[in-house]
Amino acid sequence: MINKKRILLSFPTNPKHPYIHKVVCMFMWNIGRDLRYDVTPMWPTHSPYENNLNHIVKDFVKDDYDFWLNVDSDNPPIKNPLDLVELDLDIIGLPTPVWHFYGNEKPGERPLYWNGYDYIPKEDAYKEHLPREGLQRVDAIGTGCFLFSKKVFEDEYMRNGSFLRIYNKDGTVKKGNDIAFSERARNQGFKIYMHYDYPCLHFNELELNEVVKAFRNLYEKE
Repeated sequence: MINKKRILLSFPTNPKHPYIHKVVCMFMWNIGRDLRYDVTPMWPTHSPYENNLNHIVKDFVKDDYDFWLNVDSDNPPIKNPLDLVELDLDIIGLPTPVWHFYGNEKPGERPLYWNGYDYIPKEDAYKEHLPREGLQRVDAIGTGCFLFSKKVFEDEYMRNGSFLRIYNKDGTVKKGNDIAFSERARNQGFKIYMHYDYPCLHFNELELNEVVKAFRNLYEKE
């Protein structure tokens, strides 16, 4: 009998709105037919989101899985992330397009970016990673879809609130759960990657006049 690697597959949802997009359900169906690994799905509904992820960490560690694959309810991968298991990397993000337009952007600024990031020390900030091709080492990833090795959570520090946001003194958010997690992992010596050959879909509700404004802004000159 072959001992298959054990994968925890999580689909976190909001308890007040436990919605999963139908394309995520299609992904769920397809990955269930992948016989290379022993995959256990779960649909946790803790709130807020970072609390949900920290609860999943406890389940992941308790049941001694080899990898944790997370897929948000609106963020299905286009290709099979289990293909990446045998790379045996600490942290792999699957790139997701993110809508970014609030009406006050500089002329020419893109309203969309991909959620793999490089750190800018002088600004204590992040910028979109380039190039967006193949397997790339990055400083931070978004948490909509990722594959983590158990090695990450064999580290006691990472088992205790690693997804918590970082706040300013006035209570406003300084760094979201994804950037905060990435910084903690990086500081513990873990390597973070983004695989641009494995992009995700991302379903968002947008007001179309805002989309028009965003693309006008894209082609305006300063």
